[in-house]
Formats: sequence, C-alpha cells, structure tokens
Amino acid sequence: MAICEMSSMTLVALTREKDVILDGLIKTGAVQICSQEDYELACEKGFESASKDRAEEELRAREALSAVEEAVDSLPKEERENFPVLRGLFGVTADEFLATGDRLGEIAEKIDGIIGLSEKRAGLKAELSKLSEERKGYAEYENLKEKFSDFSDTKYVKTVLGVVPNDKSDKLFSAFENSETVVFGKAADGTKGAVVFAAYLKKDAENAERILNENGFKKCPYKSERTAADEIKAIDEEIKRVEEKALSLVRETAENAVYVRDIRLYIDYLGFLKEKAKDGEEFRRTAETFVMKAFVPTEATARVEENVAENATAYFTEFSPVKRTEFAPTLMKNNKVVSNFEAVTNMYSAPAYGAKDPNAVMSFFFSLFMGLIMGDAGYGLLMIVGGLLLAKKSREGTTMRRFGKIFAYGGIFAVLFGILFDSFLGFNIIRRFAGEDYNAFYAAHIDPINAISSIAGIDVPSILLWCLALGTFQIAVSLVMKAVQCFERKQIAEGIFGGLVWAFALVSAIILVFGIVRNVGALTTYALYSTIALFALGILTSGISEKGFKKATKTFGSLYGLINYMSDILSYARLYGLMLSGAQIASIFTNTLAVGMLFPQGFIGIVFGVVIIIVGNLFNLAMSLLGAYIHDSRLQYVEFFGRFYEGEGELFTPLGSEREFVYFK
Repeated sequence: MAICEMSSMTLVALTREKDVILDGLIKTGAVQICSQEDYELACEKGFESASKDRAEEELRAREALSAVEEAVDSLPKEERENFPVLRGLFGVTADEFLATGDRLGEIAEKIDGIIGLSEKRAGLKAELSKLSEERKGYAEYENLKEKFSDFSDTKYVKTVLGVVPNDKSDKLFSAFENSETVVFGKAADGTKGAVVFAAYLKKDAENAERILNENGFKKCPYKSERTAADEIKAIDEEIKRVEEKALSLVRETAENAVYVRDIRLYIDYLGFLKEKAKDGEEFRRTAETFVMKAFVPTEATARVEENVAENATAYFTEFSPVKRTEFAPTLMKNNKVVSNFEAVTNMYSAPAYGAKDPNAVMSFFFSLFMGLIMGDAGYGLLMIVGGLLLAKKSREGTTMRRFGKIFAYGGIFAVLFGILFDSFLGFNIIRRFAGEDYNAFYAAHIDPINAISSIAGIDVPSILLWCLALGTFQIAVSLVMKAVQCFERKQIAEGIFGGLVWAFALVSAIILVFGIVRNVGALTTYALYSTIALFALGILTSGISEKGFKKATKTFGSLYGLINYMSDILSYARLYGLMLSGAQIASIFTNTLAVGMLFPQGFIGIVFGVVIIIVGNLFNLAMSLLGAYIHDSRLQYVEFFGRFYEGEGELFTPLGSEREFVYFK
C-alpha cells in the first residue's frame, strides 16, 4: 500500500535491433520511456512524413470501421443478427498484438475494399439525392394530363407553362381576360399553386412576360414527350433500382463485420508504431548503437533486463533507483480493495512520486461516509448488487469497474447504518417487532431527529455530534499521515509538533465533548487539561522548523488556524444533513404516500403504492448516491487531503499501454 520505487534505466544496444527490443519491452508492461532532453538529439530524417503516413492509414481504418458499423446498424433487425459487430474492448496477448505487424498489408487490403464499397455507396447516395430532387420538380405538375411537349412554340406563337401562386392567379386571369393577343388558362392544380399556360404572339412577348413575372409566374423547365405522371413513374422505378443496389452494397459492407476485430487491432498497433517511432527518434545514437532512458519499477528491473537479454545480441543496461526528492512517474501498489479507490484520488490529482499514498486510509473513510449518507439497508443492498453487476460487466482496470466496486463497498456500510437507524427502503422493521425497551433506547440515543444531546446548555441532535466526531477523527488521522510523511523525510520535529501534537489535541477534544455530553466529571477534567495543553503546545511550536522572524509569524498564524479547524469540522455536518434528507424522502414515499394513503384503498391502492415505493425509492437512491459521491469526495479532497497530500503526480504509463480498443490479457 504505497507508491512503488522507480529506477532510472539506461540501455545501450544495436540500432538494427531497436524495434525488436522495443517490441519485447511492451510485453513487460514495466518500461516508460522518458524524455531524452539531456542528450544532444540526432533526429533521423523522414519521421514527420512517416508519422503523417501512419495518421492517414489510421484515418482510413477508422473510416472503414465506421462504414461497417453504420452498414450493420442500417440493416433490418432480423438481418442485423447475421452480422455481429465486435463492440467495446477485447483482450489479446502481447504476442498476438505484436503479430499484427506481420499482417498490416493484409488488413490494409481489407480496409481498402471497405473504403471502396463506402465510396460506391456515397455515389449511390448522391444519385438518390439527385433523383429525389427531380421527382420533387415533376411532382408540381403531377395533375397535368397533357405532355410537356404539347406546350411548344410555333413559328409566330410562344407558349409557356408554369405555376402561379394561388393568391395571385385571379389577378393574372383578370390581366389577360380582355387581351386579344394572349390566350391564358389553368391547366391543373399544383402543390404550390395553380398550373397555368399562356400563348401569345412572339412580338408581344415582352409585355406578356412582364405581366406573368409581376404575378409570381414560375416557368416550367420541362419539354419532355411524356406527362409528369409518366416521368415520376420512371423516376420511382430508378429510385427503387438504386435503393436495391445500395442495399446490396450495405449487405456487402456488413459482411466485413468479421474483420472489425482486425481493424481495431490495426488501429491500436498503428498507435503503438507511432509511439515507438516518436520515442525512438529521441534516442541518442551513433551509426551502430542507440541509447535509451526510461523509468522502470525497481521491483521489475530484473524482469526487464531478462527481456532485453532475450531480444538483443549485444547490450548494456544500468538501473539507478530514483530518490523520492526527484521526479519519477507514480505507480501505486495497493491490494484489490484499496486499488479501486485510486480512481477517486486520481480524479483530484495523482500523488507525487515522493508523497504518501492516501488510498489505504481514504478508502475506509470514503466507504464509511458513503454508507452513513445513504443510511438505509435496502439502498445498501441495491448498491452492493448494482455495483457488483457494473463491475462484472466492465473490464478489469477500467474506471467503471472500480466505481462499481466502490459503490458496493459503500453499500456494505449503508446496510450496517440502515440496520442501526432501522431503515429498510423507508420501512421501520426492527422497531415494529422489538419491545418497548428497545424503542425507548432508540428514541433516546439513535433516532436522527428526536435523540438529543445537550452541550453547554445547547440541544444538538446526537447523530450530528457523532458525524462531527467522525470528521474530527478523520482530520486527526490526516495529521498522523502528515507526521508519517515527515518522519520518512527525516523531518522529525515537524512530524511531531506539526502533525502528532495537533492530532492528539483533536482526539482529546472529541473525548472532552463526549465527556461533557455524558456528564463524566473526571473524564471531562482530564480531557480539558490535555486539550488545552496540546493545542497550546501545537501553537507555541508551530514555527519550530522555521528560521528567524518566520518563527513568530508562524505561531500567530496557527492561532488563526484554530478557526480553520472549526470550519473544517463543521463541514462534516453535511453527513448528517444528507443522511437525514434521504431518510425523510424515503419515509415519505414509503410510509406516507404508499402505506398511509394508498394501501388503505384496497387492491388498486396497493398496486399503485408498490409502484410509488419502487419508483420513488429508485429516484431517491439515484439522487442520494449522486449527492453522497460528490460530498464524500469533497470531504476527502478538502478536509482530509488538505493537511498532508501532495498531488500533481504523473501516472506511470508504460510503453504501448495507450490503446483504444484492446487490452492485454
């Protein structure tokens, strides 16, 4: 449960064996190639163009992948099942991943074939769009019985066919009604107006066309020897032919679903080639050899050297442990339970290499507080089942899998607190069957609302006091963590007086408050003396590690720090508020609405009551879980981490680990 020690690795090997060595190192999962800025770089020519070529290959592969997935999704449901597409992540061995390099040409050929089909489909799509626009044009004249060619010019007469808006057709008829040189009439009803025709002497064309244009006349562009209905019929037949051809191409594209796995491997392998090329370009080298610098977990150095020996005929390696005061990437080593909570910490900031890993301690408090906020045994069981199902459906090591388990661990505490508070989806089961003695004890000491404690004459809910005590204890633990971190760095005085003294003072303050509440005279007296003494010692020694004038300013600053402690402790009141609000909402859905109002109404009331219980509690569970995660995280990040945690670390990222579609088994 700590941050692994890192070693700096220097490797000298033959340039011609560089690719083989790097391919071997990916199998170890333990080598992060670091910047070679301290070297005089000798970059080979052609990397930029090679990288560009890889990017273009990857783009084509992604286009092919999208084309296959889109083709399968566009098929009818009964056909879709014949072309299953691999979705999500899938596992391969390192050897299988590297073997993709031997099949790049084969896979690229399949990709070219898919791209070719996609281009044909794009052509057919454009053709369909063109036919659709043509059909729209002819549809305006679908009611016209005559052929378009019937409205042709003669030697002296010009004949036009077109559409005029309905609201202007009467005006146009009036304009030509008494004309001796213009024959005007309505030919049919159109979709956007009246289909009209006009015949006039060519010598009068200017005046006639002026009147037509002033009234919104739109001339028909067609001169076909067929009617509009015949043209539409022909277009529909052509559309059907093109659609059938397009569907055939869709099916042909969908048949390539069997290659989706290879294409995804291909994309990730291209990413590895780019990564390897980029790192390799930074190596210092001569005509025959290259030098590589990398970070390796100290515990893996023997395994890495053994791998190099298997792939290199001549080499030199040197491993040097990185001091905790120097930079190195962070690799946390925790057990199966605690490692899940690394996802919570990393959302804030990964711990620095030389810092203390907080996850072992934080995981307990995070689960405890989440369970307290939920405070219902039914919700806890749903969290356990839902969390484990989410974890089961997610791949090992993914954030979703980790969060699934985090919710399950929080659910365990929610069950315990639910039993304590006698809340099972809002039902009070224990108190219904327990005797009067237990109910009296519950009302006096456990009931979140009615159980009251008096301190300095002020009545405070007992559970609120316990929440503040838990918060104070967590702050004390954070100060112990600070002390441990200081001791590891040989900062003994700062660890004792800046960490342990303040931690003991807070614990003593907890004992003092509960001594006052329970009216235990001797305990209160001793706790009062020890609390005052420890806080005074902490204030007076706050500048012990400073020099000169800073000693005095640090002492005065620590007095103000007492106010910050009070503010931080009061932040834990949110545990009580969130727990109480969730419990009250659950009780409203279950006891008030369902049991109190609907159940007495008979069978229909019971049915609707059950629905209210299920829907209401699921809604309350979702909202409470969201609030629990947000506020729980806030307490960890601000109140707990604030006194010792050093973040802004860089997570250890071994060569070849940045993969989009595959993971190594």
